[in-house]
Amino acid sequence: MLALKKKFSDSFNFVVNKTVIVRADLNLPIFEGKITDFTRLEKIIPTFHELLNRNAKILVLSHFGRPKGIINNTYSLKPIIPELEQHLKKTVFFSTKDINTFKREELNKIFHSYDVVLQENIRFYPEEEKNDETFTKKLSSLGDIFVNECFSASHRAHSSILGIPTYLPSFPGKLLEHEVQNLKNLLSDSNSHKTIAIFGGSKVSTKIRIIEFYAKKFSKILLGGAMANTFLAAMGNKIGNSLYEKSMIKFAKEFIKSYEDKITLPVDAIVIKTNEKDFNNYKVKRIDEIEKNEIIMDIGPQTRMKFFDEILLSEKLLWNGPLGLFEKKPFDAGTAFVMKSIKTNKSKNFFSVAGGGDTISMLKQADSFDNFSFVSTGGGAFLEFIQGVELPGLLALNK
Repeated sequence: MLALKKKFSDSFNFVVNKTVIVRADLNLPIFEGKITDFTRLEKIIPTFHELLNRNAKILVLSHFGRPKGIINNTYSLKPIIPELEQHLKKTVFFSTKDINTFKREELNKIFHSYDVVLQENIRFYPEEEKNDETFTKKLSSLGDIFVNECFSASHRAHSSILGIPTYLPSFPGKLLEHEVQNLKNLLSDSNSHKTIAIFGGSKVSTKIRIIEFYAKKFSKILLGGAMANTFLAAMGNKIGNSLYEKSMIKFAKEFIKSYEDKITLPVDAIVIKTNEKDFNNYKVKRIDEIEKNEIIMDIGPQTRMKFFDEILLSEKLLWNGPLGLFEKKPFDAGTAFVMKSIKTNKSKNFFSVAGGGDTISMLKQADSFDNFSFVSTGGGAFLEFIQGVELPGLLALNK
């Protein structure tokens, strides 16, 4: 298991009056031109404040979306500027200068008037994702110190993640350090047999490795969401027109055979008729009652109670993914009900972690964000790290 050899506080003696390149995650969710969640931004502000308090100048590098190495205004970081300024309580300079021709002298002139510069989307450059050495050297030439505050992209071998630490003294950011500490706790061996992993969402295929990993490591696996439909179908249940992965049936059968004593699947569900437009016209049905023209939308009340009671007995818990179509009411009710068990669990040893995909929005919608011991902002990096995979960006910091 990877241990960081440096702390964020180790950078404090080095950053005074220096230019610090901070690789941040400003890939905030935007819908119809408006940011819908500020969690990732809020979590990195303490790192900025610590650096600014030491008279550092900050050059921020971040990605937004997947522009595939071309300039596309749809993926511009410019809309983030007002929010970044509001959280920092400072005016931020937005740089659209071509990194390949951007000179340190130009940047220094900007820093005469500004303490923070946000560079346009780093993924507008195809060299970024290729970890191109010439591009990496150019990025590194713009700063004195590097701080990785982007755990969410630390599984990527990109220039701004893996490359810069080759050329500059490098340190973890405060949030990245916090992520590693908490997720290591999840992975650490425990004498308790009261360990539960909850997996939801739509696809089994994207989570095969992590499901298998925790089936071996934890005592119970609770499955919900559309991915549970694949397992239900593999057991011979009729699931109507519900979403499932036909290509994963064989895997599901083998998995059930290997871990039958650990798996808990839904016993009832909230269903609607196929092509039903009125989402309030739903029924509760046992799994063995579902008809051909019905679609499973959420776990049912018996399943909710079963999951709830299991969590109350647990001492270590991982949650990844919704248990129903939480984006549409009332099919968020199953996820919200089961999440109440996190707050209700009174065990003094209880440690709970949530992360991956749409987890943050799911927790906030269920008003459960603050009930978890730790919520990761890491996305794909979170899913890899909690399987014990060593992330390139973290390895680079230890060199």
